Amino acid sequence: MLVPYIDKARAERYGVLNRALGFNPNRRFPNLDKILPLPPADLPPWDGQRKSLLDAAMGVRPPPAIPQASAASLLQEPYFLAADYALRPTGLHSDAPTAPFSAYWQPAQGQGLTEPARLFHKGEEFRHFSVLVAAGKSRYGPVTWEQCLTIRHNQGAVEPRAVHGLLREVARPEPWLSCACGQACPASGVWQPWVAADHPLQAIVNQYWRQTWLTQGAPFPQPRRDWLLDLPDDEVTWHLMDMSLPDVG
Repeated sequence: MLVPYIDKARAERYGVLNRALGFNPNRRFPNLDKILPLPPADLPPWDGQRKSLLDAAMGVRPPPAIPQASAASLLQEPYFLAADYALRPTGLHSDAPTAPFSAYWQPAQGQGLTEPARLFHKGEEFRHFSVLVAAGKSRYGPVTWEQCLTIRHNQGAVEPRAVHGLLREVARPEPWLSCACGQACPASGVWQPWVAADHPLQAIVNQYWRQTWLTQGAPFPQPRRDWLLDLPDDEVTWHLMDMSLPDVG
């Protein structure tokens, strides 16, 4: 009986990854092919250090972009917002005389008012306004208010997010390459899929664990075939995040 071949080199690397997952099950290694390709591909060199292997396999992100002020953040108190946040109406309305809970509120649309949102504390009295009514007459009194949420404001930058320690920060590649799903990969490296911020599937596509290490000329993953998502290829753009070779000895 032939003894099956045991690939000790691969087994050692899998052991390092297995122990890392045992310590933190939330870890993901989207770029595993960068350091541990499936056989019969040759293994790249490794210096035997745990950190270098994990760094090569984990997801990456560029340094955070310097936020540009949103329209809401340019307003003065009590309207102030940090520059990397903006406001988004929620559709939740209130006709109460005071704020039902602490949040940003603004007069609801359709009342002829352009008052910006401001922060109200729970129980704080809403302002009254003069609004037009029928026959061109105006009325001074309470209006309907709409709650606004604070959202991150980074001008659509491709910046996957994760808790501390799950991503490795790398310099943004130059030139910055972006490709459609149907194209062949133009450069070997770590690629991140991305959809528009208002896309209904952005929460499960714009994730660091969707990253993949691709070699030049390889096809990009297809959402329907590879992720089982009802997502047309032309709605996904792939961005090159890191083209450095693993520094593992």
